[in-house]
Formats: sequence, C-alpha cells, structure tokens
Amino acid sequence: MRILVVDDEPMVQQFLSQALEDAGHRVDIAPNGVDALTLLETHAYELVFTDVHMPRMSGIDFVRVVRQRQLRIPIVVMDSYPDAFLESDVGAEAFAMLAKPFDLSEVRRVLCEAQQLYATR
Repeated sequence: MRILVVDDEPMVQQFLSQALEDAGHRVDIAPNGVDALTLLETHAYELVFTDVHMPRMSGIDFVRVVRQRQLRIPIVVMDSYPDAFLESDVGAEAFAMLAKPFDLSEVRRVLCEAQQLYATR
C-alpha cells in the first residue's frame, strides 16, 4: 500500500515510516495538513495516518477537507487525547484511532484492518 503519514513530530514520522516500510509499504511524510493536501492532489494513497495537533492545519481540519473533496481514503487519527477528535464534527470519519503513545502492535493491527478493507472492495 502507499501510505501518507501526517505529523509534525520527527520522532513519530520516523517511527511510523520505518514500521510501515519494514512491512513492505511505500510511505510519504507531510509535516502538516496543508502539505498533506498537496500530496493528495498528486498521489493516490490507500491509507493516511494523521496527528490532530499540528501547525498550519489541524488534523480535524485536514479530515474535514479530505471528506469535503469526497476522497474515500481510510484515515487513522493519532492523538494523546483522542476524545477531542471523536467529539468533533468529523469524529465518525476516522477509520481508526491510535492514542499516543502507541506501539508497533497497534500499527500492525490497523494495517491488517486496512488490508482487509481493500481485499473486500
């Protein structure tokens, strides 16, 4: 799968990209929602991981714009306080939630669920 990681924290970027690449996936990184939207215009992604709290555009606003553009990409939302996202107007739009800090087994679980989703399409 081609996967987009949207997070402003270099450690999260590195951890996720390494884990996803080790699992055989192609990964692009955007440090904020604005840059991620630019990548979505030029690349086809099967899965997106996004943080909620980022500069320039929050993860909530990013998800809102992705859905307004009617892109049907599964989005995994990552946050230390996932309830804030879940209570937002786009909370139901998340494919999955990962509460930070998360571990490799949680990433693998989400990947497995996403792969099953694509296998049934």
